[in-house]
Amino acid sequence: MNVRLVDIDSRIPNLALMQISAWHKANGDEVGFDVNDPDRVYISCIFSKNAATARGVATMFPGADVVLGGSGLGYSWLPEAMQKVRPDYDLYPSTYSLGFTTRGCIRNCEFCIVRAKEGRFRRWQHPREFHDERFSTIAMLDNNILADKKWFFEVSDWCLSHGLKVDFMQGLDVRLLDEEIAGRLKALTWAANIRFAFDHVADEPAVMEGIRLLDAAGIDLKHNVGFFVLAGFKGSTFDDALYRCRVLREAGTNAYVMRYTRTPKLNALARWANARQIYWSMDFSDYKGGAFA
Repeated sequence: MNVRLVDIDSRIPNLALMQISAWHKANGDEVGFDVNDPDRVYISCIFSKNAATARGVATMFPGADVVLGGSGLGYSWLPEAMQKVRPDYDLYPSTYSLGFTTRGCIRNCEFCIVRAKEGRFRRWQHPREFHDERFSTIAMLDNNILADKKWFFEVSDWCLSHGLKVDFMQGLDVRLLDEEIAGRLKALTWAANIRFAFDHVADEPAVMEGIRLLDAAGIDLKHNVGFFVLAGFKGSTFDDALYRCRVLREAGTNAYVMRYTRTPKLNALARWANARQIYWSMDFSDYKGGAFA
C-alpha cells in the first residue's frame, strides 16, 4: 500500500503522523509526505482555523481512501495500536523523543478540549516505549502528569537514570505542587523552561504558593520558570491579564501571554510580556509599544 501523509499546520513534529508512519512501515507499506499515487492519505489539522484548507486538500486525492484527523477537525482518535507504537523519528528532522505518559485530565477547563477529546485522566505509556536512544532529550505532551504523583516520580526517575533532558511541553499544574515535587523539578535537567499556567485571578494564592515552593527548592525563577497567562477568554479582561502578568513579574518569574482573542490591547500586552528583555526592564505602563487606539 502507498500511504501519503499531509501535515497542514503542525508547529512541532506531528506525533500522530509519526505513529501512523511507524505502523504502516512495520506492515511493509510505502509511507511519506511525497508518495505518489497513494492508496490512502492521512491529513492532520491541528488548528480549527485551518479546517477548510484540510478539507480542500482532501479533494486532491479522489482515488484514495482519505482519513482526516487532528484537533482542528474534531475529536477523532487513531486506533490504540497506532498510538502506542514507537514513533517514526525519521519522518521529521527530529532531535528529541516525543510522546504521552498520561492522557486526559482531572480538570475540566472551559477553554480546553482535553476532557472532551481524551476523557478522564489515566496512565498511558512508559517513556521507555517511545524514547529513541539516539536522543538526549525527551519531550512529553501530558496534560496534567502531576495528577498522579507516584507516576510522575516513576517517569522522572527513569529520565534521571537515563541522563535525559526533559520538557513537559503542555506545562505542569502549579496547584498540585508540593515540596517533594518541587525538589524533583530541581533535580531534573530541563531542555526548556519549567512551564505552569496562571489562568484566573482566583488562582493567585495557589500560584504564589507554588512560586514559594519552587524558590525554596533552589529553582531559578527568572531564568528557568514561566507561566502561561490566558487572556481574552470570555470574562477575562485586559486589566486582569495585566494584573496577573504584574503579579508574576513582582514574584520574580516570567509571564507568557496566550491570547484567546486578539485585540490591540492584548497584542500590546503580549509584545511586552513575551519579550523577556522588555518585560524585565520596564513595567507595561512605561512600554512605548503599549500605546494602542
